Amino acid sequence: MNRRALLLAILGFGGSLQAMPGQSTRPPMVHGGAPAVSPDGSKVAFLSERGGATDLFIIAADGSGEARLTSTPEVESQPEWSADGSEIRFTVFANDESRIFSIAPTGKNLKLIGTVPGRATRLSPDGKSVLYWTGTWTAMRLFASRLDGSAARQVTDGSGVVWGARWSPDGKRIAFGDKDAQGSLQVFVMNADGSGRRRVTRFDEAGQQAQMPAWSSDGSRLAVQSGSRGQPAHIWIVDAVTGAARKLAAHTEPYDDEVPAWFPDGKRLAYQSSRTGRMEVWVMNADGSETRQLTK
Repeated sequence: MNRRALLLAILGFGGSLQAMPGQSTRPPMVHGGAPAVSPDGSKVAFLSERGGATDLFIIAADGSGEARLTSTPEVESQPEWSADGSEIRFTVFANDESRIFSIAPTGKNLKLIGTVPGRATRLSPDGKSVLYWTGTWTAMRLFASRLDGSAARQVTDGSGVVWGARWSPDGKRIAFGDKDAQGSLQVFVMNADGSGRRRVTRFDEAGQQAQMPAWSSDGSRLAVQSGSRGQPAHIWIVDAVTGAARKLAAHTEPYDDEVPAWFPDGKRLAYQSSRTGRMEVWVMNADGSETRQLTK
């Protein structure tokens, strides 16, 4: 699975599309990607294809103690932590449904906790509800349901896309990527019932694509990735109310910084980057300083 395929897997496609909006076609090996930081900030779960298939790994925030948690022929995706840090949840998509699993950070107690008829699952902060989408990649319908797929309610009408939908920390809002009137991918926020939709990013430079939003723990900021086709992708910090944005670790070299994840203190970010020639997990301060490679 290369970088493009990993991003498609994060969205629930399993690498079946020819391109992601705004992504280049450079395919470095995914040695570490899609980071998810534990609630206490001490560990980072991530995906890697180093064993052939895409599996779930864990590493301490200082780069020590790396361990492989799964070893299957299936494509694991969507890693995220339970609120108390006792479990990591991940998804396996096949046959138009997502199976949601949990596993302890030690690699023990693997269990199936839910199944829903859609892609790209994200559990609510209380762990009782799940977001997923159905439809085509240009006309996605976002749903929320219980973990067993019951009590499903449609959140969006299917007239656009919902790249990387994520619950806010209080579960009252959802951030996601969608195309604006000019066809550029931007990040939007809406209430959890689908009302109050508003555009947050305004990256109006030709070809810019803002996506993969991640909420800070206090819900005041969003970390997003943005880049234009064939140009390097960057991580940005965006005020969730005003839309004021700041680019982090600006560069012109042909590598991509993508898929941000906050540390709980709001002072650091984990992200995936191809700056070494293959995809690895990196960490940097929330002002873009002190970039550090985590997986090697």
